[in-house]
Amino acid sequence: MEIPAIEGGKPVREKFKEYYPTFTEREKSLVLDALSSGRLVYSSGSYVKRFEEEFARYVGVRHAVATINGTAALHTAVASLGIGPGDEVITTPFSFVATATAILHHNAIPVFGDIELESLNLDPETIVDKITSRTKAILVVHLAGYPAEMDEILKIAREHGLYVIEDCAQAIGSEYRGRKVGGIGDVGAFSFYQTKNMTTGEGGMVTTNRDDVYAYARMFVDQGQEAKYYHSILGWNYRMTELQGALGLGQLERVDQLNENRARIAKVYLDELQGLDGDLVLLPKVRPYVKHTWHIFQVLLNLEKLRVDRDRVLEALRAENVLALVAYPRVIYENPLFQRMIGYGKGCPWKCPFYGGSVSYRKGLAPKAEMAARSVITLPTLAGMDEEDAIDTAKALKKVLLYYKR
Repeated sequence: MEIPAIEGGKPVREKFKEYYPTFTEREKSLVLDALSSGRLVYSSGSYVKRFEEEFARYVGVRHAVATINGTAALHTAVASLGIGPGDEVITTPFSFVATATAILHHNAIPVFGDIELESLNLDPETIVDKITSRTKAILVVHLAGYPAEMDEILKIAREHGLYVIEDCAQAIGSEYRGRKVGGIGDVGAFSFYQTKNMTTGEGGMVTTNRDDVYAYARMFVDQGQEAKYYHSILGWNYRMTELQGALGLGQLERVDQLNENRARIAKVYLDELQGLDGDLVLLPKVRPYVKHTWHIFQVLLNLEKLRVDRDRVLEALRAENVLALVAYPRVIYENPLFQRMIGYGKGCPWKCPFYGGSVSYRKGLAPKAEMAARSVITLPTLAGMDEEDAIDTAKALKKVLLYYKR
């Protein structure tokens, strides 16, 4: 048995390696062309408009609206469906906090279901019991690039007259039964943050087939303008810049190639860690009718079989000079924002007079999600990684887990 570096052994790697996206000459030339034009904003340039058109075509929808970041895209998606004060939106507790705060940003109430451990996505069986007369939508996340169970979720939505919002921040190019995510529900929201499967540094996109949603979203991201200096709705300045649009256009041309590299990294993890599956770890089980794009690779530790907790495993991995993270160390509702319910001050939107309901974010609300938050280890599939990097990362995890096995 090898001794982990944290216990005095030799690390798997001599030095820690960082990974950042690299850009092609084509992508650089597009950004330089936008810069040289002097037309850096949506109203005077052409790159963001072209990016929107090409992204809509890629996802397979009629419309796309670019935003300054993924959180803005989610907020826009919620707003464009008329969700607001007094409304509830059912979502997953196991995601980045923006999934839920996008609901709060438009004065609605997040209500949490639980997850499936196999995919770490929202479990459709936990949705129905959460539906009330105030429920307006289901906000589903395709976590880590793994598409959620959209057939069941859409069936529930149709039966109860609910909208479906897709959080595709980690799932550019993912497919469910041959359809790209972001074009299955009423509206989708994407992120192009630096670590995403394609990037504009920051940036986001709203996608829809609905003309009314598109019209509202277009105004919403542009200060609520229906025409120049004619403001029809309360909007925000969520506009994407031309530099972001130019880079996004170039990245979109090779997003499938970038996804293929992530899939190769994920396959290494699956192959190398297979011997631990079901014993020391639970690996992702990809269903045959989905295309997973592997934004990250999530592993659940079997803590009952280990002598240490997850955080000690994480420290030990970092001592091996490999990159490992935790996404996410707590469920969303365990954050002080939800425990204190302060929101916009004086308790809004929870105490908004339009609401009149009550919601609890007690411990034990979503037991599977809480278990995942205690036991998850996140392995990277980042741009710039190769199969040797993945082998070293898997080797480090095996080394640490076998040493700490009970």
